[in-house]
Amino acid sequence: MWHLLCLVFLVMASATIAQADSYDEAEFAYDRGNYTRAARLFRPLAEQGIASAQYKLGLMYSKAWGVQKDYREALRWFHMAAEQGHAGAQYNLGLVYERGRGVRRDLVHAHMWYNVAAAMLSGDDEKTALKHRDHVASLITAAQIKKAREMARRCQQSEFKECL
Repeated sequence: MWHLLCLVFLVMASATIAQADSYDEAEFAYDRGNYTRAARLFRPLAEQGIASAQYKLGLMYSKAWGVQKDYREALRWFHMAAEQGHAGAQYNLGLVYERGRGVRRDLVHAHMWYNVAAAMLSGDDEKTALKHRDHVASLITAAQIKKAREMARRCQQSEFKECL
């Protein structure tokens, strides 16, 4: 029995190390601007549920880096990463909803996502999210702002599972 447990542990450890190597390789390709290779390497990691890989694929689809521009696909990957608490994905969902890319423009959801992201960010990134939130707030009613704040609170309290 002990040998079986050791074997299972070794297999799991090897898979984790291989996953980390793949992620590092994907990041290296991304940082060098080899987006086609990065997308190919990030995809299986994203499908395995790695939030940072999902976020990167969302960025790549929104900007047509190594893949064909597809706002709906970007939205899908951003949502998956955001549900895991990835602040960059949450911020980008604010942009998606504010601009209506891949989804109907929805300033209440944009405000909500900027709020959620700002709570997770710090420094200049937090200031940027708050600046965008405040801009959106200037375009909607007080009742809509209140609704967005309630949605953000529910999203955070549910650990990002009730954010739509």
